[in-house]
Amino acid sequence: MPTYTFTTREYGPNAKNDTLTYQDLDYSLLFLSESINEISSNPLSGSNYLLVEASGTPSQNATALSASYVQAKDASPSATNRIAILASPGKYQFSSSFNLDTQYIDILSLTGERDVLVTGSNTISITANNVFVRGIDVGTNNFTIADNLSSIKLVNCKGGDLSFGGTADPDISGSLPLTAILVNGTFINCEGGHLSFAGNGIASGIFENCTGGSGSFGYDVIGGTFINCEGGDFSFGGGEGDLDDGYFENCTGGEYSFTSVGNILSDTTLKNCTGDLNSFAKFGAIYGDMYGCRLTSGSFTTTVSSGSLVLCIQGNNSVITQ
Repeated sequence: MPTYTFTTREYGPNAKNDTLTYQDLDYSLLFLSESINEISSNPLSGSNYLLVEASGTPSQNATALSASYVQAKDASPSATNRIAILASPGKYQFSSSFNLDTQYIDILSLTGERDVLVTGSNTISITANNVFVRGIDVGTNNFTIADNLSSIKLVNCKGGDLSFGGTADPDISGSLPLTAILVNGTFINCEGGHLSFAGNGIASGIFENCTGGSGSFGYDVIGGTFINCEGGDFSFGGGEGDLDDGYFENCTGGEYSFTSVGNILSDTTLKNCTGDLNSFAKFGAIYGDMYGCRLTSGSFTTTVSSGSLVLCIQGNNSVITQ
């Protein structure tokens, strides 16, 4: 069996290349072991990031994430000193809703995947503007955001009904509820349930590759951009709201989508969008432009004022241009 001689380097109490005794070597290995343990038992961090390892129970993981958030606040985040908290894949169970209330602190899944799983009855709530959140899944809970957060960016996040700015049904008058909020941030690859993405509110943000249930994507749409998004019945205008200065491309809704009683107003463009029965301002008027849109059943409105329909397909597969 070969034998090895361990010698010192240029630093230390002994001269360089002195032979280490077994006791010296044992002390060195013990110091190394304790150092590694010390590093692994605390979140790794740099000048502008903190790492949450998620190596404990869901409650312990949530406590670690909350502690990192407090630490990030103490680092004086600003537009020139942005702090990122990197959350490792795992389950996080909070004792109360985890409120992101400070600008310039981002919460990001370490992998970028939707693998930061918020379990239990509590959820994530965003009340600060200018935050970036990625890869958080709150299950069937409401992924809550406050009104008029124009600089938030959410990527690959998931919530249940009323998530991402949805509000309860409007009152019997059919008007927006008093609690309706303006959703004008950026949402990419996100998923919500019924009345999500400004459901019964005003959608004025950027939505790409997002999926919602019935009533999603705004009761009114004012200046919103929607690309490759999918909603259920009464989505994209809530059936009665207006589409005003919006842009829609490759989006799909169910019945009464892309407004039904409301109007598609001027400066609104729809390209290659699909709706079901009574969609696309069926009982209103079209003042904007529609290209290559399709109804899976029914026909388009005959009230096309200053707008246009170009190569659009009705429920009977007839092509209409007017």
